[in-house]
This record gives sequence, structure tokens and C-alpha cells, in this order.
Amino acid sequence: MKKIALLHYAYPPNIGGVELLLQEQAHILKDLGYNVVVLTGDGEENDLDITLHKLPELQSILNTNPRLQEKIIDKGIIDEEFYQTADQIRKTLEIHLQDVNVVIVHNMLTVYRNLPFIYAFREYLTTQPGKKVIGWVHDHMYIGMDRVRTDEVVKTELERELLTTPLTNVEYVVISDTFKKQLLKVMPIPEKKLRVIPDGMNIKKFLELDKEIWKVINEYNLLKAFPLILSPVNILERKNIEYSLSIVKELKKHHPDILYLISGQTSRHRQTLQYFDKIKKMIRDFELDKNVLFLGKDFTRSLEDSEVHDLYQIADLIFYFSKSENFGLPILEAALSKTPIFVSDLRVFHEVGDKYINYIDYKTVSPDKAADKIKNFIGNNSLLNLNYQARTNYNLEVIIREKLVPLL
Repeated sequence: MKKIALLHYAYPPNIGGVELLLQEQAHILKDLGYNVVVLTGDGEENDLDITLHKLPELQSILNTNPRLQEKIIDKGIIDEEFYQTADQIRKTLEIHLQDVNVVIVHNMLTVYRNLPFIYAFREYLTTQPGKKVIGWVHDHMYIGMDRVRTDEVVKTELERELLTTPLTNVEYVVISDTFKKQLLKVMPIPEKKLRVIPDGMNIKKFLELDKEIWKVINEYNLLKAFPLILSPVNILERKNIEYSLSIVKELKKHHPDILYLISGQTSRHRQTLQYFDKIKKMIRDFELDKNVLFLGKDFTRSLEDSEVHDLYQIADLIFYFSKSENFGLPILEAALSKTPIFVSDLRVFHEVGDKYINYIDYKTVSPDKAADKIKNFIGNNSLLNLNYQARTNYNLEVIIREKLVPLL
């Protein structure tokens, strides 16, 4: 099992974007089977499978020795105190990185919050030519307001050297292609040693998805489906699932990754198996076997409210083309989760949803015409498309598995 060390000035509960990403990265790498250790100036970790060493000398110098920071940055003085501090840090690194296979340094090599650390780390690497090191660059002190400003901020030549000279055995990572172009103007890093690995979101955590729903999402790769359409209905003839299937068949011509999810089950109180057989035959005839998912396959119980909410959260659209209803609770659920909903043209649906939802009269509008309307809605809805881009391109777990792990 490879041992990975993650380094940064601070770690949660300290506030900061890098701090949060560091914690997410630590947990995901741990879940992928790596032995993870965090070296940080300050922070806490409750997961017993992640070792955290709180090392004050890794904090920003402003926190530990404001007078030294003033000398280095404001006055441009590099004296014996600087080198003594760096030597102490180097000894700390030698102790804590001794049995580490890969070192990932987040943002500490390109900002001057702890300039003695950069000097110490450079000295440490001269004795560790075979150590695998990744320098994760979120910011650079000489880049700001979308421009390089080296000549405006440099105080000493040592500062310039430490912040602009790439370390020979470090593979650098930047968080965007835009920032990569800027960094190359500041640091002459070989192209092959500068990779773009974007920041991302822990989708399960951010959306507070229940464990069982997340299991289904992963098993059926729902985050990559588009559009992901939900019908929150049981399998009853009056729910008119066949009309939804006919629309899905047409939409698939334009969206081959479409997935239609039916959350309910067959009734225990009515004879519905014959209708279910009809639906399954339609799926086969329409060649939608890989595009339709019955959640009843994975849940033999009724869903918890939080699980229903999760389905609305991840769905792009709701289909609710009932032939008859006395109310229309899914309209309210869709409203509160801000999920677009398409419904049949029933009087009671107008009562509940007024003019704020999308009506389609299944009696007069053919599935292909309905599909055209929905296709245009999807194409013109920037929020739906942004959501799809976020969940497919910026899923942090996938980013780490596909882009970071190969570097380890």
C-alpha cells in the first residue's frame, strides 16, 4: 500500500478552499486504498484511518513569527533567522517523510506565506532524488488580476529564485488551463511536468445524498446520464408510463445517454403485473433496455422522504403524464427541489401548478411532437446543461481516480 503525504499550511476546521480540497483529497485517496498522512500547520482529522501531524512550523510565518515575516516580505531582509527556521523545517520533513512514497504539496511552493519552507523543501529534495513529488499550484504570488506582476512585488532575489525556479524532481499540477498559461510566464516548467487537474465537488457530500441512493447512482452511472428523467410514480395504468416511454424513445435519437427512472413499484392491492409486462415489452421493442431503470429493482421498501428528495435533486426533468389524478404532489416536490416538470393537461394540475409548469396533452400531442418540445426546452435551458457539465467534468472522486491516481 503506497503511503501518500499531503502538505499544506492548514487543514479543516480552518477555513479555506485549499483546506477543504485537501481534506476531500485525503478521504478519497484513503477510500481508494492509499495510506494517507497529512502534514499541516494546524487542523484536525476525525477519521482514524488518516494520520494527521500538526506541525506549527508549516503554518504561515505570519501566524508563528510576524516579525520574521515582516523582515522577509516587507523589508526584504534574509538573515540567519531565516536560515535557522528553514533548517528546522528541513529536519521536520526528514522525519515525517522518511517512509512516504508520494509527497503532494498544496500551494506551499508558489506563495511566500512561508518562504523558509520553500528553501527547506528544496534542500530536502537534494538528498531525495528518487522521491515522487507533486506540487499542486492553486495560486502564485506573482500572478494576480489575470496578469503577471513579478516586478511589482519582488523584494529579494532569493524570493524571486524560490518562487520562480521549478524544482527538478517535482511534477507540477495546476487547477485550470487558464492558470497554466499564466504560470508558464512566471515559471519555466517543462510542458510534460505541468498538468491540469481541475478542482471539483464531492457531489455526494454537497448534495447530502443518502447512502442507498448514492449506491444506485454509482451502480448505474446516473451522473453521466443526460437527460436523467424521473417519474415518481408507481407502476399503474393510469400513470401513463407508456406515453413517457414513447417520448424517451424519440429523445434518444438526440440524447443517446438518456435515462428514464421510475421510482415506484407494482401495486400489492391491484392487478398490475399485466400492465408491467406491457411496459417491459415496450422497453424491449423500443430498444430502451439500457435507458430505463425501475428503482423497485433495488428498493423493495418505500423510499424515505430524504431519498425521494435525492432523486429530485439528481434528476434533470420530471415526467408526470397521468391520465387521472385528484391532486398532484410531484408538482410540489418538483417545485421545492427546483426540478423542471412536464405534466399531462389535467384540470387539477392547473389548480396545483397554475401557469408555472409545462403541460402536454397526451391525448392530442403525439410523442414525437412532445419530444420536440422537451428537446427544445433542454437545449435552451442553460442551468440544466451547466448541471450536467458540473456533475460529469467536475466530480472530484472521478477527477482524483482518473487524473491524480495515474501520477501516483
